[in-house]
Amino acid sequence: MTRIVGSSAALIALVAATVVGAQERKMDVKQAPNAVFTSPVASLLPELAGATATGENGRVGNELVFWGYKLGNGRPAFLFACMPKADVNCDERVPMICTARTNVLTTGSANGNITRRQCHELASAKVGDVRPGCIDTLENVPLSIGLVSCGGG
Repeated sequence: MTRIVGSSAALIALVAATVVGAQERKMDVKQAPNAVFTSPVASLLPELAGATATGENGRVGNELVFWGYKLGNGRPAFLFACMPKADVNCDERVPMICTARTNVLTTGSANGNITRRQCHELASAKVGDVRPGCIDTLENVPLSIGLVSCGGG
């Protein structure tokens, strides 16, 4: 009986770790916001008028992406875009943008382009294939967007 309980506890711990790991902050985004939005970011959020990109870009899970900016007043901030889905709570992911306290400056919504990738388990690779066995579909969807700053103020 103890053995089954121990195995169940280990399985529950593994599943919990996988769910939490899926929502980790990762600094691995290379695409600029213009790959997502067809409008300039300053037209989406006026606070970004006169801002310059810092290149400090990342994600929290696959559904929330953020881009670093230095605002016109010199204050650092992050623009974020999140695709709400039934199993994704964007409000829970936004605080994970910063390593310390996350201050939400403004929020809104805008349509943005996302890529849905469907891959087959078995595929034959041809010369030049970047993702063998995968089909990418570009979709324009409603996104939650906003601007946050990190730290104490």
